Amino acid sequence: VKPDNLAGAAAARWLALPPEQRQNTGLMAPSHALREGINEIVRERLVRDGAVHGPAVETERLVSRGFTNAEKALARNYAVGDVVGFHRPYRRLGVDKGDELRVARVDRAAGAVLLAGKDGEPVAWEPGQLAARTGGVEVYRAEAMELRAGDRIRWTRNDAGLGLVNSQTAEVTAVRDGRIGFRLEDGRRLDMNAGDPQLRHIDRAWASTVHAFQGRTVDTVIAALEAKHPTLTNQKTLYVEISRARDRAELVTDDKAALKERIQALTGERSAALEAVGEARTAAAEPAAPAADIGLGSGDRSAALKARKGLETPSRDRDMPAPERGRGVDRDFGL
Repeated sequence: VKPDNLAGAAAARWLALPPEQRQNTGLMAPSHALREGINEIVRERLVRDGAVHGPAVETERLVSRGFTNAEKALARNYAVGDVVGFHRPYRRLGVDKGDELRVARVDRAAGAVLLAGKDGEPVAWEPGQLAARTGGVEVYRAEAMELRAGDRIRWTRNDAGLGLVNSQTAEVTAVRDGRIGFRLEDGRRLDMNAGDPQLRHIDRAWASTVHAFQGRTVDTVIAALEAKHPTLTNQKTLYVEISRARDRAELVTDDKAALKERIQALTGERSAALEAVGEARTAAAEPAAPAADIGLGSGDRSAALKARKGLETPSRDRDMPAPERGRGVDRDFGL
């Protein structure tokens, strides 16, 4: 498919499935940017079809800026409107563990960040001197997020009190009177106030990154892979994506030839995946079928097992946080 239509092609294949098949079909993308593009397209279509419906509530979600500890220590990296979350209490600042304070002003010359305190009083913080270098904070950008019945979300932070685990998903069942109802993965029902701080740590969940899919297995996987991504396009990512499927995996890419060359160059050997690529039909040549069909026989099942045992840690990248990274199937590779 065309590079600017990779998200659309992957979303279209999932949307073409009957609703009952969508429930056990995973949509995957290595990067957050590609995943977000897929989710946006999917949601627009589901709203139009009435699957996402009813009254809407707008919440504010926090998205990590992906800073290293060294980057967090530099005041110049902060922007007005950013939110700083504290992982532990700091008496000198008057903050407690879990506090999330918005950046009101940045003094780059002094290396200081002025935060809006809980009581309205400003909190002067020098990130290079306290908390940032030792991983005591996370830095987020804030963005609006609309929720309606039928929306599918993923928690991006644990909440022991509510029994919520990072990366688990839930479906919005109702929005009414400033409250939001959820049906969790384990079948539990949860009713939350629209202003609950846990709602700042959610994301759309029709499409997931490889990292967020860790530990999950579905009948079918539809995986998008950018042929020339500088850090995420490699044989490890390919194996991890296809090994999440029990029965069938489809790969949608924007450049079959470039993807084949990149994977081969990074591994230095012609693996089972590359042999499959050699016999694939290119999706770009057939717009109506973005993913080409490649059947891998039982002899290739060991390759998928290798993915789970030895290749399931993708390249170190901000889209796949290192501390949290993580069957014999017929696979359709759009290469």
